[in-house]
Amino acid sequence: MATVGNVTHRYLISLDDPACTNPNVVGSKAATLAQLKQAGFDVPDGVVLTATAFEDSIGDATEASIMAAMLPASVEQALLSVSNWFGEAAVAVRSSGVAEDLAESSFAGQYETVLGVTGPEQLEAAVRRCWASAFSEPVEAYRARRHIDRAAMAVLVQQQIDADAAGVAFTADPVTGARDMTVINAVKGLGDRLVSGASPAEEWRLSDGLQPEWTSAGGRTLSEQQAIDVARLAREVEATLGPPQDIEWAIQAGRVWLLQARPITTLEETVEPVPLPVEVPPGFWEREAIHAPLPWTPFTRSLFFPFRNEATRLLFARFGILLETLEFCEIGGWEYIRLVPLGGKDRPAPPRWLFRILTRIVPPMRKRIKASVEAVRSEKARTYIDRWYDEWHPDLAKRINELNQIDLTSLSDIEVAQHLETAAALLHDGTRVHFLVQGALMMGTYGLSQVCRELLGWDDSQSCELLSGTSHRSIEPAAKLAELAGQAANDPQIRELLADVDESTFDRIAEIDSDFASAFEAYRRSYGRRVLRYEMGDSTLAEEPTLLLQLIADQLVTGFDPKENAETTNQQRASLIQHARDSLTDAPPKDRRRFEEWLGRAERAYPVREDNEFFTLSSPLALVRYAVLEMGRRMVANSQIDERDDAFFLEFEELKDAFRHGSDQHSTIGHRRGEWAWVDAHPGPASYGEPPGPPPSFDVLPPEARYVNEGTLWYVEHVLGQPMIQDDSDTIHGHAASPGQYTGTVRVIAGETEFSKIRPGDVVVCPITSPVWSVVFPSMGALVTDTGGILSHPAIIAREYRIPAVVGTNNATGLLHDGQTVTVDGSAGTVRVAA
Repeated sequence: MATVGNVTHRYLISLDDPACTNPNVVGSKAATLAQLKQAGFDVPDGVVLTATAFEDSIGDATEASIMAAMLPASVEQALLSVSNWFGEAAVAVRSSGVAEDLAESSFAGQYETVLGVTGPEQLEAAVRRCWASAFSEPVEAYRARRHIDRAAMAVLVQQQIDADAAGVAFTADPVTGARDMTVINAVKGLGDRLVSGASPAEEWRLSDGLQPEWTSAGGRTLSEQQAIDVARLAREVEATLGPPQDIEWAIQAGRVWLLQARPITTLEETVEPVPLPVEVPPGFWEREAIHAPLPWTPFTRSLFFPFRNEATRLLFARFGILLETLEFCEIGGWEYIRLVPLGGKDRPAPPRWLFRILTRIVPPMRKRIKASVEAVRSEKARTYIDRWYDEWHPDLAKRINELNQIDLTSLSDIEVAQHLETAAALLHDGTRVHFLVQGALMMGTYGLSQVCRELLGWDDSQSCELLSGTSHRSIEPAAKLAELAGQAANDPQIRELLADVDESTFDRIAEIDSDFASAFEAYRRSYGRRVLRYEMGDSTLAEEPTLLLQLIADQLVTGFDPKENAETTNQQRASLIQHARDSLTDAPPKDRRRFEEWLGRAERAYPVREDNEFFTLSSPLALVRYAVLEMGRRMVANSQIDERDDAFFLEFEELKDAFRHGSDQHSTIGHRRGEWAWVDAHPGPASYGEPPGPPPSFDVLPPEARYVNEGTLWYVEHVLGQPMIQDDSDTIHGHAASPGQYTGTVRVIAGETEFSKIRPGDVVVCPITSPVWSVVFPSMGALVTDTGGILSHPAIIAREYRIPAVVGTNNATGLLHDGQTVTVDGSAGTVRVAA
């Protein structure tokens, strides 16, 4: 029992109490911390709500009903006493399962932790969330695999450390298992984004002699001495507890605090990493982090790579571009791209006089130049945009709708296999269309930019602003969410439910309002059945109902009004267009006609940049994913694999063959997961090979061929962007992607799995965004990305929402941390950190 606020409770035990070392009473996490605190380690003060309180409070409750279960008066009194004891100070509320953090079962990352909790109401809600996590689907599946009975849950409430830096440390290499190495992962500020599974901002490795080796890029979070101090703490914990340890730590004002310790179960649980041969093809290759920030699964790579490479070759041939293609390649498990010259070999550009001769005597060059001239004179770009509106879009939409109507569970095995082939054929066709319309977009946007530069003296960012408000598909998903938010605002019960969204909220909606539940399901069908990024192994938006409900809740806070946003954007665009026309009042009539012609072309083409992606890639990728999941489910039932998602670790042809013949795939899956572990621990460099240098002088080409080739390089650069090199100042530089200034709180988001971290008004700092992120933009105050140019998805979507954005900073995710205050200037392309 603990004395808290001068009251002794049978449900509370202080970390300083010798009885707190009993894991059956306080859970393994709290018991370990109590043991270490009582041994003299710097563990924040805390108190434990025992497992008995859990058992007495919830009885036979389910995950969905725990949040609404009636608490015994004695438990409510205990929580009130804990809240009074900590006063107004923020606390960390952590689950402490009786079967957690054991050598044979870690439950790592599966139980709940709630940070920044203040006051009795927030404390009770946080405790309920911790209890509910004991019944979540991942926990139930984890228990089933290890034949663990459901165990009780205690809850640890501790003083929250306002950390300058935080992270984890391992007293053995978690990848190789080497016992003579301490590995530290660190981030600035609180360590929750790292512990939740995001990639670490920096890594330190220290051998037995505690010689620190910094193995990361970008700015440093820890000094060498701090790395040594953390490593020393981790080893002292191991010396106290025995086996190799995985600890969580935080540094505040130079003091290293111990937040958690557990055995490194991954040494036993994960497969041995399998080194992947790093075979670099000839030529200069650059990491493609815009569309592939993480390694691909074998299934996605084997199906999507051939489609994209075929489509880009077709694009370059159709428009007569003096390059073979933009080729995608996997090197060491990571995606790289290369602009491949005609003939395939990288060579320095020939001098102007020689290039002129080569264009006349080399057959492949003559053929491409002829094709580019024909493409411009026949207005192929305009033709492809017309085909998108009149032919390609209707056809793809029809096929997507038909496939979405099929109940996969009702199909026979043969029919499921055929369905996969049909979905893959849709993806193949969609990919071809996607790249062909990119060629049309190149010509339309480049033409407008050149006209604005020549006639108005504008830069490319200004010409892009002429098109803001025309990309309707970008904003449509969020606009439909706004309709749901409006419906929720008029229903007090739904509004109250959305005030604290958790995993149980989705199941409770139908009980409260069947009309809202039906509208929400309709939204998931219409807008959710698309991948969050281009990896088919990742869930779709429809599979994340909790995220969608949180976004609706955020809109209730921000009051996002899509009609007002559209009207304001259109007014601003109209004003800018009028300004351009006024500036050309005294220009020759041919110049005024030229401006109007290219503005019209760009206005028709520019929306296709985002609109096509929904139908050509995101939805077809989702349909393939659903087919693979159904095949995976049946293969689990047939004991061919352990989990349905294992199917994504088979290549396309391997999956079809295994599904057809019922062959055991455990060995292949284990090997592929070993390769995955190795790839994840060995990020590839920014590039391989020697840069070929600047392109040749295109002024020797016919005007049409010059326009096509200059436009291609311009477009690729403005989509992919050139990452900025940062200095040591408090200002981060990037590309000015969306105008305006905004000052707010940084929220670093490593990827789609961390959407739930975003709070209304946050400055979201992330590696990149995909088109599906558009639903999150109403919650943002501003956006900062590591990669991308002014025609990248984040830039286009930010302009549609009138959110200040800076893209292509190179490493803002490493330089900034949660909780910082920054000013984003989307007009100047800068991010300033507040003093």
